[in-house]
Amino acid sequence: MSTIAENGLYPPIIDPYLPAVLKGSDIELPFNISYTSVSDIQSVHISITRQSNYHSALNQQNYLRGIYVQNVDFSGDNTDVSVTIPYSILQESEIAYNEYYKVQVRVSDISISNADKTGIKLSQYLENNLDHFSEWSTVCLIKFISNQQIEVLCNDIVLVANSNTNIIEDSNIHLFLKHSNEDTNDNEFLNACQFNIYKLENNELELFFTSPKLYVNRETPNQIFYKIPCFFDNANYKIDCNYETCNLYAGTVSYSFKIKYNQSGWGQQSTVSEVSAVDNVIGKVNISLLPFDENATIAMGSRFIIRRAADKDDFLVWDEVYTKTLTESILPGSQLSFDDFTVESGILYKYEITYIPPNSTDRYSIVDGPCIILFDHAFLTGEGTQLCVKFNPNISSFKINVNDSVVNTYGGQYPYISRNGNTYYRTFSLSGTIAYEMDIQHQFATRSSIYGEWIDIYGTAFVNHYMNQQNDRITQRKFREIVMRYLYNDNPKLFRSTPEGNVLVRLTDVNLTPKTELGRMIYDFSCTATEIGEASVENCKMYQIQDYGD
Repeated sequence: MSTIAENGLYPPIIDPYLPAVLKGSDIELPFNISYTSVSDIQSVHISITRQSNYHSALNQQNYLRGIYVQNVDFSGDNTDVSVTIPYSILQESEIAYNEYYKVQVRVSDISISNADKTGIKLSQYLENNLDHFSEWSTVCLIKFISNQQIEVLCNDIVLVANSNTNIIEDSNIHLFLKHSNEDTNDNEFLNACQFNIYKLENNELELFFTSPKLYVNRETPNQIFYKIPCFFDNANYKIDCNYETCNLYAGTVSYSFKIKYNQSGWGQQSTVSEVSAVDNVIGKVNISLLPFDENATIAMGSRFIIRRAADKDDFLVWDEVYTKTLTESILPGSQLSFDDFTVESGILYKYEITYIPPNSTDRYSIVDGPCIILFDHAFLTGEGTQLCVKFNPNISSFKINVNDSVVNTYGGQYPYISRNGNTYYRTFSLSGTIAYEMDIQHQFATRSSIYGEWIDIYGTAFVNHYMNQQNDRITQRKFREIVMRYLYNDNPKLFRSTPEGNVLVRLTDVNLTPKTELGRMIYDFSCTATEIGEASVENCKMYQIQDYGD
């Protein structure tokens, strides 16, 4: 901070930058006067300088010294104050896009008369009253931008702002936000947005869903795509799109829309039958879709959508876990099967299965559940398969990682502890025994996949050498090599267990130790599992934990 002036007025404290300002709009300038008595301040002086040429942005005829003076009346004890800078006092020829302007503020303990506010009179006022001014504040940067244009598409339909005519014929909603500028010479671009959705209940709008803050992908600037993970029924909704540009200009655009679609109950169609089953042994939920009867056929082009909700959020969020458009018909005796291996033990789930006939807008839906899955073993699920840690599973340590700093002081008995950043993730040590028998129902590898076309030759050799399950070192070794490749690769895995729940991890520091008491026929393994993200459906899809269809 600058040194104090002789009159006892300290320079104001101002932010290093402010959100962008629309060209043609007045500028709201906040600052702080903590070190100066509020009652002493009678006027505020403001300087605005264009960075590219160091010219004053103020009207050069009225403000010869590049200073604008405004009388103020700051009452009370509030030290966070602000003044409004009228756009009309700026020199239009000096206001340009894609440039920054330096703003500085100082305070005065004398006011200014209307006659002295411009021209020669202002210059004389500034020259004759230097003892009544504080020093200038530090520099604050501002930028002028043009009007921002926001267009939102809902399921490829362009929404009309403040209109009740937006009709969406689907219960699955995806939004596509496009941003542009009114003036093509303005390079301001979109930075982030957040969607708030309200539902009309009893003639009152109630908050229905709030999206996380969504940031643009720099490869596709000014565009944001987001799929709302909720079920929308035939009701009226309102959506607020709160957007922010790269220079922190914030705005909101509101849309009203109505969900209206042709959706019927599952029993109103006679084409598809659905069978759901919970498998607690290998920790999965299976949904099979097959022809309704021996005379029915599910035609090519039929589309299926399976969504899942959990009691963690009272079944509010419905994630799309499987979509499939048939490329060939399903005949009697065949079926379309979906296995959900990302379910968490001890959680209630509901599944919505939707069938859309080819070349039709009709939708047939059924909600199955709630169901609960409870499994005894731990699993490492990923790459469309999973490894069951059945023998000697052990987690020797489980740690939540945060950035805490302990600072010891010379004069104090106790240290200061501060937490830096937003770090919060889990790490744990996992170990178990690798054996061919750990692979329940042979999901990970079968003898056929291990030996391939030579399985009969291997089988004959094993019989001739009196090899059985108790001394089959060959199969144990080949199975162990497959497990090693699975553990050592750098693909994320979904660790699932009843005590720890679901944790999306990356395995490091993998070690294998032969069990010498068994003649090194089987090995123990140990590794460190580090959490790399939330175990959400979105992340599981990104890391291809299982098959999610199209």
